Amino acid sequence: MASRDASNEGAQILPFYLAGEAGDTALIRGRFASVGVPVTSILARHDYPEAVASLQAEAMAIAACLSTFMKFDGVFTLQAKGDGYVKTLLADVTSDGAIRGYTAFDEQASPPVGLDMASDLPASVPALLGSGYAAFTVDQGHENGRYQGIVELDGETLSDAATAWFANSEQVDSHIVAAAKRTGDSWTASAMMVQRVAAEGGNLASVPRDVHDDAWATAEMLLRSVRRDELVDPGLAPDALIFRLFNSLRPHVAPAHPVEDRCRCSPDRAISVLERMSPAELAELISESGTIDVTCEFCKTTRSLDPPVTGGTVTRQ
Repeated sequence: MASRDASNEGAQILPFYLAGEAGDTALIRGRFASVGVPVTSILARHDYPEAVASLQAEAMAIAACLSTFMKFDGVFTLQAKGDGYVKTLLADVTSDGAIRGYTAFDEQASPPVGLDMASDLPASVPALLGSGYAAFTVDQGHENGRYQGIVELDGETLSDAATAWFANSEQVDSHIVAAAKRTGDSWTASAMMVQRVAAEGGNLASVPRDVHDDAWATAEMLLRSVRRDELVDPGLAPDALIFRLFNSLRPHVAPAHPVEDRCRCSPDRAISVLERMSPAELAELISESGTIDVTCEFCKTTRSLDPPVTGGTVTRQ
C-alpha cells in the first residue's frame, strides 16, 4: 500500500463504514482525512511558529474530515476565535475539495507552547486560543443556503470542539480525533471520525438495538485507542490504518475524495473589497509606486491595483 507523504493518499478524504455482525448493513459511518500534501504547501507560505502551524494543520484536517459528512454545494468553514496567543483560526474546504487555511496570532509575544510539546502532542486549545468559541459554517452562496453552529472552546483540543458541535447540532453519537506533525519540510495531517448511523427506519429497521449499541460502543472505543504516532505516520496508508483499527467490525472502504491546495482569491474579489472603501481610506493604502497592493492572507498572493483616489473605479494594473 502507498504511503501518505508524497502521494495522493496524503491529499484525500477516505469514506468508510463499519458493518459489525449485521451482514453488510452500515451501522457506523466514518471518514479518514489525510491532507499532509496540501497542508505542506499551504504552511510553506507562512512563517508560523511550530505550535501555530501544528494547530493550523489540525484545523485543516478536521475541516476536510467534517466536510464530507454533509451534503452541500459550496464551502464548509471551521473558524475559532480566542483571547489567547492565537486570535483567529480559519480552515475551509469547498465541496469539490479545494482547501486553505489562515491563522492570526500575537506576533509580539512568545509562543506559550515549547517546540517539544508542539512536535509531540496535540495542539492545546487552552494554551494557544484561551477562551473563545468555534464556529462551523456551511455556505452554499444563496439565500437559505447558509447554516452555522457555534460551540464554546471548552475542551483540550479542536477535536473536542468538533465532537461537541456534532453532538449539539445533529444529536447523533460521533467522535473525532486529529493529529499533525512536521518531518523535515513535510507535514502529515490527519483526522478520523466515526458516527453512529441513525437507527430509525431504512436498512437498520431489522437490526436489534443491542447489536447497534454494541457496534457503536466498540467503534468509539477503537477510535479512542488510535495512537498519535499512527495518525501521523507518513508510511501508513489510510486504508491500512482503517483496517488495523476496525478489523473486528468488518470495515468497507469507498473511493476517496481528492483534496488540493487551491485558494479562491481573485483580482475581482480584491477589487470588490476596495470598492467598498472610502476615497480617504483608499488614499492611505497607496504605495510609493502609486498602486494599492492587496495580499491574500490565505495564499499570500499579492496583486497591484490602480487606485481610484478621486472616487472612481478600482482597476487591475
